[in-house]
Amino acid sequence: MHVIRIYTKEPGKLASSDPLVLKENSTVKDAAESILKGLSLKIKETRLTGPSSKFPNQKVGLSHVCKDRDIIEFHIR
Repeated sequence: MHVIRIYTKEPGKLASSDPLVLKENSTVKDAAESILKGLSLKIKETRLTGPSSKFPNQKVGLSHVCKDRDIIEFHIR
């Protein structure tokens, strides 16, 4: 089916149990825009944990390509 599951997380809380379902090779920007159009413009920092990160809570940019079961934490301005 060529889709991946991305879980979102609020700072200081546990990851959500309901994933975002995106196409393979989707970026952090694609994940943000699927939540709310224009959200990627308001992001100050993104932290990622999961298969596409080198270590937990890695800071990544909007062009980072996500993998299945990644957990993304957005920090908004």
